[in-house]
Amino acid sequence: MSRAFEAVVTALADDELILGHRHSEWTGYAPHIEEDVAFASIAQDEIGHASSYYSLIAGAGHDVDALALGRPADAYRNAVICERPNTDWAFTLARHWLYDHADDIRSQALEQTSEPKLRQLVTKIRREERYHLLHADYWMKRVAQGPVEARSRIASAMASAFAEAGGLFEPFELEQEALEEGWLPVASPVLRTRFLEWATSALDELGLPGATGREETAPSEFVASSSGDLIAGEGSLAKEPAVVAEGGGRRGRHTDDLRELWIAMTTQYRENEGATW
Repeated sequence: MSRAFEAVVTALADDELILGHRHSEWTGYAPHIEEDVAFASIAQDEIGHASSYYSLIAGAGHDVDALALGRPADAYRNAVICERPNTDWAFTLARHWLYDHADDIRSQALEQTSEPKLRQLVTKIRREERYHLLHADYWMKRVAQGPVEARSRIASAMASAFAEAGGLFEPFELEQEALEEGWLPVASPVLRTRFLEWATSALDELGLPGATGREETAPSEFVASSSGDLIAGEGSLAKEPAVVAEGGGRRGRHTDDLRELWIAMTTQYRENEGATW
């Protein structure tokens, strides 16, 4: 197993694990009981997918539990957007929608990998994630076409989530080696462009962005006018989602939000030797 393969698969698994734990925090607190069940199921899927990714690189003294729960916080390689607190339903929905579509774009590319085990796993995951996309799309359409307050809140939440969505396509550690080895089919910057084109079009269809269709355009932050329409506010975004130039989550540079989540997520594993996931 190459170091590049291990680095990339670890990052994919870490995204799923950390976001899965954030989703699980809605259990018992979702807006209504159907969403309580739905989000718990989505969280379980994400954490299960993380386990499957870790299983591809387990060995050499590290089992799946150790990879998931036995590393220090700065050893995780998830994108920063995954570790952010849920705050409210609007932000959670915006992140859910952006993340699952970004993940689908990456997974679609990974189905062309030359590594058979990774290809088989990604194909299986995409079948399961289809329901996540349907769920996210349904909610986005419902809220975007809803009352003024709902549309205003989702627009504001989308502006916040979109600002960090680019971190999902921050190049992996050892990405160039992975590309040269041939099993990583498409470079992250190329996928990021595909994501941005999709997001601009999709948000425009929902009536949320001040989109022009240009690649550099990002969705605007909106406020409700007296007519009930959403208009660009003073804090609207003027550029595409950011990737931290000096390295972000893919380089182990995280926020205090991950540290707090890591403590809650790993306490049982750290305090009970031999505990299994």
